[in-house]
Amino acid sequence: MASYRTVLFFNGLTLVLVGLVTACLSLFGSSVKGLFLPPCSATYPGAGFFFLAFQMLFYLSVMVCAFTFGLLRIIQPDRPENRFILYSALFAGCFLFNEVFRTHVHLGRAGFPKVTIVIFYAVLAAAYGLAFRRQIKLTPYPLLLSGVGLLFVAFFAEALPLKNEIVSSLLEGIPKLLSGINIALYFWFLCQGLIVRSLNFSK
Repeated sequence: MASYRTVLFFNGLTLVLVGLVTACLSLFGSSVKGLFLPPCSATYPGAGFFFLAFQMLFYLSVMVCAFTFGLLRIIQPDRPENRFILYSALFAGCFLFNEVFRTHVHLGRAGFPKVTIVIFYAVLAAAYGLAFRRQIKLTPYPLLLSGVGLLFVAFFAEALPLKNEIVSSLLEGIPKLLSGINIALYFWFLCQGLIVRSLNFSK
């Protein structure tokens, strides 16, 4: 069962951390944008920190789902939720693949409009939601919706023609980071509940 106090705590802690780090960098004259850039583009120690944090959150989502799927196959191999967990791992893995290999950046350089890439991921998310709508309704799905919604906000914020570097970086980086936290917490609560129920059922 999801603890929304835990969700608020981690979201609030993230905002405080981003605010403190942003203030410190501004005082020392370093670029806030660097915090949300890939480490290969780092221009000072600590650059890329929030970018890596976002990736690690998706790694966590994929690993938790994959581990749960493997465990449930042993405890209750015929459980219908097993397929849902497997496809949840693949769903999170698609977004992770995009972030690790920066496919949207390479496709953009190849001439594909960003809106096309966003539509592709929107269709992917809609297909996942429709295919497993019954299972998702039994989960803390507002957490998942907020995570996916914030991720698309970050995609669109990146395309805004803002001249202020700090505002532009925060408008893209903060929603993306919060989306990673909410999606990771969603899959954590989901898998925790399924494992507990399976263990109780097998007794």
